Amino acid sequence: MAQSADERRSMVERARLAEEASRWDDMASHMRAVVTTGRDLSVEERNLFANAYKNYIGAKRASWRVISGIEQKIDSSSRRRDLSKEYRIKIEEELKSSCNDVLSLIQQHLMGTLDVENQIFYLKMQGDYYRYLAEFSKNATSDSVFDSAKVAYAQAYELAREKLSPAHPLRLGLVLNFSVFYFEILDSHDRACEMAREAVAAAGDDLSHLAEPARNDSSLIIQLMKDNVKIWSSEVDGRPPSHHHRTASRYH
Repeated sequence: MAQSADERRSMVERARLAEEASRWDDMASHMRAVVTTGRDLSVEERNLFANAYKNYIGAKRASWRVISGIEQKIDSSSRRRDLSKEYRIKIEEELKSSCNDVLSLIQQHLMGTLDVENQIFYLKMQGDYYRYLAEFSKNATSDSVFDSAKVAYAQAYELAREKLSPAHPLRLGLVLNFSVFYFEILDSHDRACEMAREAVAAAGDDLSHLAEPARNDSSLIIQLMKDNVKIWSSEVDGRPPSHHHRTASRYH
């Protein structure tokens, strides 16, 4: 049965309330119901959908990093090492299921959009969620998630360069995450730094033409990329970085 306009508004309002309460699983469920109607999302709905799953899956990513760190520090002969590995695999299965759910929603219900900005947004999301899968698949050389992430990011990048201004926050957020993919997943450190530097330089003259709040969003992303380049360059040169190179969760 098709979802009525009132039902859709109700789901969106429920998602807003869940967001305020940091109930990311509920928020994701509500936005999933909105997405599966097959209708194009508004900018607000699009952002609610992205934020719901980013935070929902972000908690699992954080858990995976913690348990992986614990596992690496335990002696291989220890029973606790086996328990840690078992728990890590459980979290990985949850991550796979959640990421594949997002990717399926995008492919089946959202990629048919005719709006260019939406196309870039969803391609970027595809790149992000394939990257999340790649984070714990770096030793699985047969896994296709690496190529899938790179293809999605590259398509979004070309479209953004053609259709969006250099200082547009969506274009800059895309470059930020694409450069993180190059650095953290592909270990292409020079390419990551080069991409970030080029984006920062191109956005400089264009930033003053943006209205608020887009200008603030773009300024924040530019600063994140500058910080990344500084930290990544230190790591490549062998100097100890002042802090970890992961970027702010809002964009990363």
